[in-house]
Amino acid sequence: MMNHILSQLYKTLRMLWMVTLSVGLAVLPALGLVQEKRDTSEAEATLRVNVDLVNVILSVTEGNGRLVPGLNKEDFLVEEDGRRQEPSHFAREVTLPLTIAVLIDTSPSVQSILDLEKQTAIEFLHSVLRKEDLALVMNFDRGVSLVQDFTADIRRLSKAIQSVSIGGGTSVHDAVFLASDEKLKRETGRKTIILISDGGDTTSKLKMKDAIESAQRADVIIYAISNRTGGGPLFPGGGDDGTLKRYAEATGGRAFFPSKPQDFKKAFEAIQEELRSQYILSYSSTNTLKDGSYRALKVTVPSQKNLKVRAKKGYYAAKS
Repeated sequence: MMNHILSQLYKTLRMLWMVTLSVGLAVLPALGLVQEKRDTSEAEATLRVNVDLVNVILSVTEGNGRLVPGLNKEDFLVEEDGRRQEPSHFAREVTLPLTIAVLIDTSPSVQSILDLEKQTAIEFLHSVLRKEDLALVMNFDRGVSLVQDFTADIRRLSKAIQSVSIGGGTSVHDAVFLASDEKLKRETGRKTIILISDGGDTTSKLKMKDAIESAQRADVIIYAISNRTGGGPLFPGGGDDGTLKRYAEATGGRAFFPSKPQDFKKAFEAIQEELRSQYILSYSSTNTLKDGSYRALKVTVPSQKNLKVRAKKGYYAAKS
């Protein structure tokens, strides 16, 4: 009798062990994707894991819009809430990996230009992505859909972009919020949203301020490309240039308003050039409170008044 009980117990334990092993094998590949996602140098890793450092990625341009290379740490003045900060890390031509979220407006107002948006977005990713970079594709109309999660595979990204189609409504704010809060916040390195839209929001559940705060908390730079110009839309349909400008300015990015369809490619080329010509400044804030408060940032080049620094307007402190 005892032998029979022990035998049954052994069989039960062995079955449980096999189930556990099967689950473990199923989970390991997913974990492996996270581990093997990208390689980083020791210097880059230092910038990423030190939560006490405030990282400011910035671009510097002349009055004509030309990017200015060759500046040094000593050229910049960094102020947080009006108080000067001393940068501890500085780098030119930032080599930190890129994580890009491509957000494509598929509302009825952009139907005439959607194919051009797809084509130029694919060409952009082909040009800008390196082996250590990642990108995802989301589209938004009345709702927001993740079409392709993070990958470095250009073929999968291209297929995802080609697959999007026109829906109803426009949820710009929801799309920016979800991309920032659900996807980019968990990533490291340089994080960028490429927002392709006319800017006219009609169906979002969230407000613009919620989306901007989410992007700032995730340390995301937003580049917006519109199908509108100062004289009106390239094609019939509504839009809001101001929305795209506010997203770009709040996060240290840039908004583009092509005057003709061919200029879409020029906008993507300008973004690509900027992403490869950025500076990064890092500092430990003199305000050591971990209160979760918003801190206003201002970065200038005092010795050259004609230079314009484009950087995020602020950040949210850690909360203990």
